[in-house]
Amino acid sequence: MKNEIYRMVLILAILATIAATSSCGITDNNSDRLRISLTAPIKPSDVQTIFGPVHYGPEFALDITADDFLTFESHATAAQSVLAGETSIVGGSFVSNLLLREVGQDFKSFCPFSNLDDYVIAGRGGINQVEQLFDPNVRVAIDSPGGAGSAALNAMIKAAGINQTVADIPNLRILESSGLRASVFVANQVDMTALHLVQLRQLHEQVPDAVAISSLHEDVPMFIKKAYAARTQWLNENQELAGAFCASVLKASRELPKDFGLFVSAVNQFVGEPPSEEVLREIFNIISTYEFWPENGGLDTESILFMAELGRSSGLLKNIPNPEEVIDRRPVKRALELLKVKNN
Repeated sequence: MKNEIYRMVLILAILATIAATSSCGITDNNSDRLRISLTAPIKPSDVQTIFGPVHYGPEFALDITADDFLTFESHATAAQSVLAGETSIVGGSFVSNLLLREVGQDFKSFCPFSNLDDYVIAGRGGINQVEQLFDPNVRVAIDSPGGAGSAALNAMIKAAGINQTVADIPNLRILESSGLRASVFVANQVDMTALHLVQLRQLHEQVPDAVAISSLHEDVPMFIKKAYAARTQWLNENQELAGAFCASVLKASRELPKDFGLFVSAVNQFVGEPPSEEVLREIFNIISTYEFWPENGGLDTESILFMAELGRSSGLLKNIPNPEEVIDRRPVKRALELLKVKNN
């Protein structure tokens, strides 16, 4: 029921936006600049997604600044920004990109930027088992179904061998931002939630008994957390631009894990409240060990089907889509060509 409500809210929001943009005559993009909607504030674990276009963009004839990225608190509002012509690209939850298409919007994912993440299931007060998510006395917080946190939580539940989903959690509170979830966790208003490992480390002094019960990068064998998506019409008309943009993201995905100093510099520039160097070193080591950021484009068919099944089993998606109908692979192919030229 919770997921069905979210689906209806998203559909109504999209329909309202379409009606508004039709009456106002807004086109695909009311600015000559390429502008991008992000569904959540930048974290150390996805800093490459903005660092790449801003710093490596000029190598691919892109003129992008941090001001060209608009940050929202949910996928639905970020997608509305694209539909309203304020931006051309939305970067967020891959599962939500699939939902957007299922409800009738002709969007396609074209450039993944986060496979894994430092998401963990955090517990406090002696709570240390994934199964306790489904205890009516345990207070749980997570974002809306389809959000990156919710998708990660469902994947960790599945990895634990539990035949339930977020929709079955009895004592659930919806909080879209991981920052908000961290705040209520510190305030002892929830007992379990999905947080970034860096957030859990930062709040340890305030919640000394907080523990990481499960981690996405250690416990889930395949995952597509986030990808950039755009309307099919825009992609058909802007293949070179989409390819260059994707090349800048992939270059950052390749370069940042090699250089801790560069990673710290990127975090300090683009993350609102950078964690300590000690915490950053831990995150950097995880990113360098696991393939958090796809260096060669990703979006293989097996992973797409895994994410689609995750969305279907949680009640968010009604059907498993044809992977080739929800992906535009041309920009990644062009991005790899551009990167090869730059490396030669």
